[in-house]
Formats: sequence, C-alpha cells, structure tokens
Amino acid sequence: MTRSIHSFVVPEGVISAIEQSFDLVWRRANSILEDSDSGLILGKDTGEALDTLKRIEALLEEKGYHTYIVREQPDRLGESIVQKVLRHALSSKFIVVENSEPSGHLYEVPHVAKLAECVTVILQQEGKRAAWMFEDAYFKHPNMKKFTYSSANLEETLAEAVKWAEDFYRRFAAAQKEALPWLKEQ
Repeated sequence: MTRSIHSFVVPEGVISAIEQSFDLVWRRANSILEDSDSGLILGKDTGEALDTLKRIEALLEEKGYHTYIVREQPDRLGESIVQKVLRHALSSKFIVVENSEPSGHLYEVPHVAKLAECVTVILQQEGKRAAWMFEDAYFKHPNMKKFTYSSANLEETLAEAVKWAEDFYRRFAAAQKEALPWLKEQ
C-alpha cells in the first residue's frame, strides 16, 4: 500500500518506519527530561582548572552520566550565558560545581542552586576556595552540599557526592509523592 504526500507516492512501510523512528526519538527525549541521567559541571574552565573539570567529566561519564561543561556547549543567539546555564541545569539530574578558584560559577550558582532549586554538589579542593559566599547557603538550602577533596581522593569524593545527590533526588521525590495528592499515584 502507498500514500500520497504532496505530489510524492510513499510506500506505507517507509511511512511506518518514519513514524516508529519519530516515536522512538520522542520517547528517548522525554525519558531524558523525566529521568535525567545527565550532570552539569561548572567551575573555572581555563588552564589547569579546565583539566580538573575534564577529570570530573570523565569520572561522571564512567558512572554512566551524560555531562555538560557549559563552555563546550553551543551558544544560541539571543540567549544569555545565565539562560544557557539554566537550560542545561534544568535538564540535568544534578550539578557539580568545582569551587576552588573564582570564575563565572560565582554568579551562576545562585541561579541554579537557589532560584532553580537544582540539586547542587560543591566540590572544593582542600585549602582552596573561590569565595566565602556559599558557606552559609549550605545551611539554608538543603539541595546544596559541599564536599572537600584532595587531588589524591577526587574520585572517592566525587562518588560520595554523586551518592548524596542521587539520595537527595530520591528523598525529595518521595516527599513530593507524600505531600502532593496528584503525585501519590505515581
């Protein structure tokens, strides 16, 4: 059987394959948004600091996460840097911020952790800090937690941080289900 689309005759098998492909892509995109397996990585993204972000990225990818380092993502005309960060933050399960050196993340963290309420891990190398500005926020914002690491134990510290982020995500989902009647059935 064939169907006419505009002035083309297309076999029904081709149309069916296209529809199945569309459905598969839509389900995958929806799954990514609903049960995101991605993480956004923020922090200083130049020089040796970028090497640290790349190390964090590799460790997260080994654990099965899809990662974003904002600098490496394409820019969109008309979209501010904060909008770009928020777009990636809101599609991520959690955010990892390397906070050992000052950078744009000092401006971005309040938007993603406070305003957008994203689950946010702050990684900070022992003896270093980008600023004191987040120290009291850990108490006011339970979706943020600081983890201190040494260069020798970054992998273990990141594993602990990811476990905390995943646990926070699960606890929050359970609390939502308990508190919000329209989510009780999910």
